[in-house]
Amino acid sequence: SQEFDAWAAEAMADGDIDTLLRFASTAPNAAVAHPRTEHWAPLYVALGAACGSDGAVRADSVIDGFWYGLSKRSWQLG
Repeated sequence: SQEFDAWAAEAMADGDIDTLLRFASTAPNAAVAHPRTEHWAPLYVALGAACGSDGAVRADSVIDGFWYGLSKRSWQLG
């Protein structure tokens, strides 16, 4: 969970949407962190809605940390 969380935080901070889209093959422990995609896929909807005309998205991590070994990270997109 920690490796996946660090990967996601870095990809979001870099605005690397292509890497985020390929999470299943690029993220460490993706199959463990998200064995099914229903908790990850809504990020794509939010990214699409927040995407500016130039394709850029500003993402601020507003909640982070872990609870019983699971990441609690949440982003505010703008």
